[in-house]
Amino acid sequence: MRFFRIHFLWTILLPLLSLFAEVGDYFKKAGAKMGDHTMRNIDFIYMLNLDERPEKFEITSNKFAEYNISPFRFSAINGWKLPLSVINDVGVKYGPWLTAEKFGTYYAEDQNGVAQHELVQKPGRTYFCHCMSRGAIAIVMSHLSILQDAYDSEYKTIWVIEDDVEIVQNPHILSDLIEELDTLVGTDGWDILFTDRDTRNREGQYIPCTEFAWRPNFAPEGDPSRFAERVDINPHFRKVGARFGAYSMIVRRSGMEKLLEFFKNYQIFLPFDIDYTQPPGIRLYTVTEDIVIPWCEAPTDNGAPNYDSR
Repeated sequence: MRFFRIHFLWTILLPLLSLFAEVGDYFKKAGAKMGDHTMRNIDFIYMLNLDERPEKFEITSNKFAEYNISPFRFSAINGWKLPLSVINDVGVKYGPWLTAEKFGTYYAEDQNGVAQHELVQKPGRTYFCHCMSRGAIAIVMSHLSILQDAYDSEYKTIWVIEDDVEIVQNPHILSDLIEELDTLVGTDGWDILFTDRDTRNREGQYIPCTEFAWRPNFAPEGDPSRFAERVDINPHFRKVGARFGAYSMIVRRSGMEKLLEFFKNYQIFLPFDIDYTQPPGIRLYTVTEDIVIPWCEAPTDNGAPNYDSR
């Protein structure tokens, strides 16, 4: 009987707690947008860059300057400097009605904010997926901040680039490809177009993603085999059910809406490139020939604030 009373109490309290803070409360503003950061068929081009990594923005933006493309520098959120109160507001608060199947990671004040790992099971505790770092949490928040800025700015099509990419073909090809994809599936027929076939490891090998990842508070509907979908729709485009990598993606307004709605409803739990496949009805496409790809040797601050050791 005591268990049922506790269960009932949490079913009332946790939804009330979520009313006070959600991931959207911590989106970062873009600041003044000076200069020309557009391309034909792309309303705005954003590049994510930590304030602590000015050299990465300089290197990568210079690559685009060779094509007269000028991405707007978006000051990325630094997860290693986020207060623990924010970390615990943006994650998933566990309640007894959620599924507790796997290990997760949490950040507690009494542990000095060091990542702790346990089975997702303690009511009221904020969890992320197992070994989710502060850097990875902030990457999600930074991408969502850009999507919110773009949505509020009434952009129809944006290009979001991280500061660790290489260019292997003239990026202006994308303007023509957007028109072609619109003709193939309709202007409202796609949400995200990735600028390469798939993400790569440091050896340059493609790393396919073929399934969804577990969340305690959300399970995708329908046949899970759809996440393994790889369908060439013509020589230039492939429709995919899932993939890794958020370093270079063209996002339509419909994609902004789906992603923002999903994360505002379900909070942050997984890395962004694992979670962007989950919103109901999201439609993902890739090009079949690489245009902008990951800079595999780039320094990263995802797993630790490595900028401190430069």
